[in-house]
Amino acid sequence: MHEWPLLIFTVCMQAAIGGMLMLWLFYKKISDSGKEKTYAAMRMPLFIIAGLSLIGLIASFAHLGTPTNAFNTIRNIGSSWMSREILVTGMFIAAVYITAGLAIVQKKVNPNLLLVSTLIGLVDIYCMAAIYAKTLVSGWNSINTFTSFYGTALVLGPVLAVSFIAPALKEKAQSLIKYSFYIAMAGIAIQLIGLALFGTVMPEVNMITGVNAMTELAGYQGTVALRWIIEVIGVGVLGFMAMATNKKVSLSFAYLALAAIILAEGMSRYVFYVLGS
Repeated sequence: MHEWPLLIFTVCMQAAIGGMLMLWLFYKKISDSGKEKTYAAMRMPLFIIAGLSLIGLIASFAHLGTPTNAFNTIRNIGSSWMSREILVTGMFIAAVYITAGLAIVQKKVNPNLLLVSTLIGLVDIYCMAAIYAKTLVSGWNSINTFTSFYGTALVLGPVLAVSFIAPALKEKAQSLIKYSFYIAMAGIAIQLIGLALFGTVMPEVNMITGVNAMTELAGYQGTVALRWIIEVIGVGVLGFMAMATNKKVSLSFAYLALAAIILAEGMSRYVFYVLGS
């Protein structure tokens, strides 16, 4: 599998986009704590999201070869989804850094910038998915590509955001964890719907390998099964924290959930790229 830079790029960017979405949703729940406390709680998640965006950008350059190639590719924005993705990804990263930078300078978080960053990010995910869905590769050209990419954002984003924001707001931690759990469950549901549709509409032969996509996928059943086991464990840990009546449940469990879901989504994306290789 030669697409490691793309795997890192897509997972990091989708986690960052999902994280920005959650920060915007969280802002509505914690803003009554005051601007200073809200900023203190959101500062670390904003830094983490900005860091993930940078890692994704570096990974994309590793795939393209040099930044110059990105500028050459963007010239075809009218006809190329890759050009659109590069442009919108740049816009998202810029929006994230503007949001984080202004938050540091002003010592407060601007919810409007959180929303703008989120909306750009959601468009970016569509552009990422469209690159693959518009190809002749039967493992990619289905709605499952869109549901997989949006699902990653909706599963990883909530766990990422709550892992770093809950410790700073212990009085509201369980409420935020519960909210994150519900959205992560929605993300998993979206992925499962896409997977079910993928299994019912994939009679085509992969135009690249000459093999039916479901036949190719069968060779990775163990990886897929392990991925879902790990993901269920990760979300299950988050669910345990959300439903626990014991207020002394350690928030460090959120980091365990985050690590498990990162691993599970990485495995899922690995199988995705193997299908098209």
